[in-house]
Amino acid sequence: VIPTHPVTGAELLWAVRHEGALDESDVLDRRTRIGLVPHDREAAHTAARDALTADLPSR
Repeated sequence: VIPTHPVTGAELLWAVRHEGALDESDVLDRRTRIGLVPHDREAAHTAARDALTADLPSR
């Protein structure tokens, strides 16, 4: 997700698909704790949004 943090993109997807994360803050703050450090939150925000949109069904 970001070079200085051990959380992977797969963990973000897991948070959305299996833990029910609802938005970026939910993924970053509650599921992975990346959001607790402001710089890390900013760097990972796009990855969290991508994980949320990757889980949307095709229309």
